[in-house]
Amino acid sequence: MTSLIVSLKDLISSVFEVIFSIIKAAFDAVFSTFHTILSFIASVCGALLNTAQGALGAAGGVGKFIAIYGYQNYRSRQGRPAMVGNKKMN
Repeated sequence: MTSLIVSLKDLISSVFEVIFSIIKAAFDAVFSTFHTILSFIASVCGALLNTAQGALGAAGGVGKFIAIYGYQNYRSRQGRPAMVGNKKMN
C-alpha cells in the first residue's frame, strides 16, 4: 500500500514537473522573441543615428571647405594674399 502511494506521488510530481517545464519553455520563447525584436529595433535606431552623424559630419566638412575656399577667394579679390601661418597660399 505504501508503494502505491509513493508511486502516485511520483506520478503527480512528474506531471506537474512536465506542466511547469512546458510553461517555462513557452515563457522563455516569448521572452527571447521580445528580446530579439527590441534588440533589432535598438540596432536599427543606432544605425540610423550613426548614419545621420556621419552625414552631418560630412556636411560639416564640406561646409568648412566651402567657407575656407570662400574666405581665400575673398582675400585674393581684396588684393591681399591668403596666409596660413607663414606660408602664402596664393
